[in-house]
Amino acid sequence: MNGLPDASRVPPPEVPPVEHKGIRYAQEMQGLDHGFDQATGYLVAYDAKTNAQLWAVKVYEVETVPGLEPDAQWIYFKSMTLIPERDELLIENEVGGRYLVDLQKRTSTPAP
Repeated sequence: MNGLPDASRVPPPEVPPVEHKGIRYAQEMQGLDHGFDQATGYLVAYDAKTNAQLWAVKVYEVETVPGLEPDAQWIYFKSMTLIPERDELLIENEVGGRYLVDLQKRTSTPAP
């Protein structure tokens, strides 16, 4: 026993991709395997017809504590809702963070 908390966690919420104007938006669940600087917290845009990745944006920062199992600390999306009249996605994560992603500017800001 090393004195650290148990690193097990429940499975992440299932958040289906959102399609809008020919683009499919999905959360990245294994970002480290795809060259990102963290495993979760990214939104990726794909061409809905070809499945080619178009762009990605970091929605929120995920800080991990050294010495604890990293995957137990990852924070996944809880919901993703399209706001079509504003070309935005409202994303809420597992710990209650809420973010607006501007799909034209490809930026993320904390939601009120």
